[in-house]
Amino acid sequence: LVPLEFISHLIKVLHDYFQPPLSRQKIEKNYSTIMMLLNEMIEDGYPFVTEENALRDLVPFADGLSKFLPTLPKGAANSLKSLTSSSSSSKSFSSDSSLPRSNVPWRRSNVKHNNNELYVDIQETLSVIIPALSPTQLLLNSINGGSNPVPSASAFYTPAVPQVLAEPIVAIAHGSVLATTKLSGVPDIQLILSFGNRLLEGPAFHPCVRLARWRERPGTLSFIPPDGKCCLLQYTISGVESGPIGGDLKTGLGPMKDEFEVRVWSRVPRNVKFVENLRVEVVFDGERVQNVKGTRASSGEFNIEKKGVGVWRFPGKTPMGWNASLRGTMVVSEDLESGPDGTVPQEFPKYIKISYDCQGMLVSGAKVESLRIVSGKGLDDRAKPYKGVKYLTQGKDIVIR
Repeated sequence: LVPLEFISHLIKVLHDYFQPPLSRQKIEKNYSTIMMLLNEMIEDGYPFVTEENALRDLVPFADGLSKFLPTLPKGAANSLKSLTSSSSSSKSFSSDSSLPRSNVPWRRSNVKHNNNELYVDIQETLSVIIPALSPTQLLLNSINGGSNPVPSASAFYTPAVPQVLAEPIVAIAHGSVLATTKLSGVPDIQLILSFGNRLLEGPAFHPCVRLARWRERPGTLSFIPPDGKCCLLQYTISGVESGPIGGDLKTGLGPMKDEFEVRVWSRVPRNVKFVENLRVEVVFDGERVQNVKGTRASSGEFNIEKKGVGVWRFPGKTPMGWNASLRGTMVVSEDLESGPDGTVPQEFPKYIKISYDCQGMLVSGAKVESLRIVSGKGLDDRAKPYKGVKYLTQGKDIVIR
């Protein structure tokens, strides 16, 4: 895993220095800087300095040579290029002991900002798998519904009773606690998080976090942050709620029993008014199905975007307490062999997959209890840093069969 982890750090460093995307032209133009970075990051074949803030003290942030060489005569430019390449084979000039070094390995020395700011973003990615209804649940639907009613204002199909939803097979939230600090000097910060009674699985911490403090008081992050962006904590929580967006897939509808219907709706959680970038993928057998005909959508736009996948999009913001439905018929390939009765079996979607962004909420119930600067060496006592907290839930793999 060490090579993969090193490559991950190298990509982050290159993004920090040269900004994404990393094109071939950009890498070739900054070749000398990249060589100096690798010279610092690897010592005797092993990862050595991999923190972006530490590397900024060791390697110039901009490649001055690449900008200066084109202005020189050809002979002088070639001499400087050969000098640069030969020096990069030995220890980089940037490792000169006369350069100022930070006592904190992950933070640059002599950090100064005119506007002192501290932001914390907690992001969770939701993965859910909801199976098809069992025969018992289907029977309950046909008799008197269940305990989880679903909005039923479909333009094409209106159930007579509330619907029972199957319990998720998997409902996992992968979370990240991100910090963006623009604070002068060497600030010491305390961030207290609350996860309710949920268990964090496999938490991973940034080196700046004091693990002893976390063990004493779970949920307390005490740290001296890097300058700029960093990920303080990554975690996984199982058994979370299925999120603010729900949906279902019905097949065998219509007079000929050859139609399907997809429904999607938004619940009404607290402190959330809308979701963004709502998208529903309708997945079917691309070898057996040629097209979808007679599609009727109460809202949004449906298109076949690639083989075996139709995408139902809802641009902009989707409000809470909303629902929509899509109905259509699969067009089966003429090359398929017929069954014993001489007819080709009708095809239906295999499953749907929902994705969206929801600002202001976390499905795990995690939240920030407090955020404060405990001390700040080099930070003006009169300064009052701006502090902000944001929450984001991203539904990425919500599969409904």
